[in-house]
Amino acid sequence: MNHPSAAEPAPDDSVLSRSERRAVVDVLGAAVLFAVCNVAWRYGHGSTFVIVFGRGALGAGLAWAIGRRRGLPPWREVLQSRMGIAAIVVSGVGLVAAGTMFRTLDGPVAGLALACTPAVAMLVRDKVGGIAAAAAVGSSIAAVAGITHAALSSDEATHVGLVAIAVAVVFVGLEVLSMRFSQLAVEEGVDATGIVTGTMVVAAVVTFPFAAAAEARAGTSTLLSAVGAALVVAVLGTVGRLFRTAALPAAGVPAVAASSQVTAFGTALGGVVLFSDTFSTVGVVCAVLAAGLGVAAVVAGTRWRLSRDLALAEALELRPQPAAERPSSAGLAPEPEALEPG
Repeated sequence: MNHPSAAEPAPDDSVLSRSERRAVVDVLGAAVLFAVCNVAWRYGHGSTFVIVFGRGALGAGLAWAIGRRRGLPPWREVLQSRMGIAAIVVSGVGLVAAGTMFRTLDGPVAGLALACTPAVAMLVRDKVGGIAAAAAVGSSIAAVAGITHAALSSDEATHVGLVAIAVAVVFVGLEVLSMRFSQLAVEEGVDATGIVTGTMVVAAVVTFPFAAAAEARAGTSTLLSAVGAALVVAVLGTVGRLFRTAALPAAGVPAVAASSQVTAFGTALGGVVLFSDTFSTVGVVCAVLAAGLGVAAVVAGTRWRLSRDLALAEALELRPQPAAERPSSAGLAPEPEALEPG
């Protein structure tokens, strides 16, 4: 990942503005799609493994079809890159962990895990600028405060066991690592659509034995409910992952992780509207603040990174481009200094 020195002129403003807008829309659009997926999880009954398997199998087919439609290389070419392999394996396992967490853990535990993701993402030391970094950490603090208040003020006792904590920690670690590995793979030239296809294949393969066993014991109505939820989650989740994966180089891992606060807000809003979930004034204020800071982190991080290396926006097109049509890097040095972690 490259960026010019401070003495170098900035790229063309119009090209920068278009690329920045595209990256921000993709990241935030993906966050909204993920929120709809989370709500769909609650509608689906039956085994978690059946839903995750359905999501993986259907998602793999959808991502493969998108790749074919756009004339992209076969997804198996991802396996030629060590970073690509790491991305699809960690992302696939993370997909299974996410499904397990949101379907089996207490709401506060799952919420805290999601809220802490932006702060934990700062540990990868992927540069996004001071404003974006502060907004990302602030979004985590606001979200944690809101979730903690909701848990403490609830009439129902919330028991947090060691297993729940372990699953939440594993989820956060896998989520951050999957974004980092995917980002590095895309920057190496690995196709984002191939990464998403491979991720879905891994998730389907891992859950297939458990899904088959659960299906044998499930009734017809339960199975149809699970398949319906899997279909919604597969379509929206796969499209969201395509957008997010392609935008990782442009926005940066901490900023993209901060967009999870938008997902959390949308999920909570869906719960209130569709399931009559209770809410408090403090919780609403904290959720709105966290989501707002998440949006600010995405906008600020994307502008900071693309103003230093507009070539990071190349993956946003999700299709092969002739060199002459790629985003202009006018004003950048021919061989700019590598942006090292730190």
